[in-house]
Amino acid sequence: MSKPVISIRGLSKMYHIAAARKSKQTLQERVVESATRPFKRIGGLLTGNRTAAADLDQEFWALNDVSFDVGPGEVVGLIGRNGAGKSTLLKLLSRITEPTRGTATIHGRVGSLLEVGTGFHPELSGRENVYLNGSILGMRRAEVDRKFDEIVEFSEIGKFIDTPSKHYSSGMKVRLGFSVAAHLEPEVMFVDEVLAVGDAAFRKKCTEKVASIAADGTTVLLVSHNAQSVTAICDRAVWLHGGEKVEDGPATDVITRYLSESIGLAGEREFGDDVRSGGEVAKLRAIRVRNSRGDVTNTVDVREAFCVEADIEVFKPGCGLVLKLDMNTSDNMGAFSSIDTNNPTWSNEAWSVGHHTVRMWVPGNFLQLDTYPVGAALWQWSPEREVQFASKDLVCVHVTDSGEGPTSMAGFTTGSFPGPIRPVMEWEMESGGRILTAQDGS
Repeated sequence: MSKPVISIRGLSKMYHIAAARKSKQTLQERVVESATRPFKRIGGLLTGNRTAAADLDQEFWALNDVSFDVGPGEVVGLIGRNGAGKSTLLKLLSRITEPTRGTATIHGRVGSLLEVGTGFHPELSGRENVYLNGSILGMRRAEVDRKFDEIVEFSEIGKFIDTPSKHYSSGMKVRLGFSVAAHLEPEVMFVDEVLAVGDAAFRKKCTEKVASIAADGTTVLLVSHNAQSVTAICDRAVWLHGGEKVEDGPATDVITRYLSESIGLAGEREFGDDVRSGGEVAKLRAIRVRNSRGDVTNTVDVREAFCVEADIEVFKPGCGLVLKLDMNTSDNMGAFSSIDTNNPTWSNEAWSVGHHTVRMWVPGNFLQLDTYPVGAALWQWSPEREVQFASKDLVCVHVTDSGEGPTSMAGFTTGSFPGPIRPVMEWEMESGGRILTAQDGS
């Protein structure tokens, strides 16, 4: 087994936070507090508390006893909610701040894409700031000279490179800062939420750049709230919560469990009479996810077909209804929507009074590995048009990969493909005047 490039053992970081002061203090309490404050400061310094502020008497562990190793060339995603300790961990590893206890050993040249654009001087031009920022990041002048044109081209602000950066927009500063940091040639790179900078086109460039850095064999620790970015780039994920490590394993597995807990939606939801889930014409009584065997679930394998099933109760005769189902990604982007207007059996007919169950089937090998919240909208389209019910995030389905059986990835790639879908498509080859299809090899 190769020697770890990053070895983290019991890494912890504690901060002191201000205690709430009592709104009313007696004169005696104020005198005592004033008299003892200097001694508290001295005591704080002697015990290693560099802030040594008398009022900082509450402890907060931003990171608590975290341990794991990262091997050469591994790309590891750090996931968790805000405040989980992800950025704190990267700051400790980057030596921006010191740990309260524990150790971290790193072998190789380190590059950090943490707060891009930090260190830019407003009076200096973009050109001068490229050299200043490159120096801060550990690049030699000759290295910046060699990569300068490439840095400016990537940032897309070449027209303004000799303009003082105080005239730059925040987006321009971030573009140039990322571009400088991204053109380091480190053996270890720490990336903190830089995949969220700039507009959509530039974010795509950032993601591709980080992916190319990883593909070149650089060991990468990546923090991102974008689940698809993590699964697309990372082989492995470490889940942090409350400063502690919850799970460490294959990226798709860990992210699925993390999203399952974070989104907190089940595979079935029912609506009683006391819940407004419709109008005078019809009401949504229940919505659920069923796998191909008919079991209610919120987890399916990517190869497996499943359905979203809705129970609808109709109260008035002579009314036409339509149901629309929306599936979003874990990043709240639309995966797809479907509506039942194309079925001639009921789409153009009035629904009878009573209970109806409608199912939308999603084929196997269609969706990407992710967690998909499901929303629904129930409309009356005749004799009047009126929304009976509409809501997001009613149930969810986690699409996972068991690794057993063919998929669109065909076993050649780890991680995930970009986009919300990854269908198995029909392919053909024209060779020697013949068109070959999959059936020809069966």
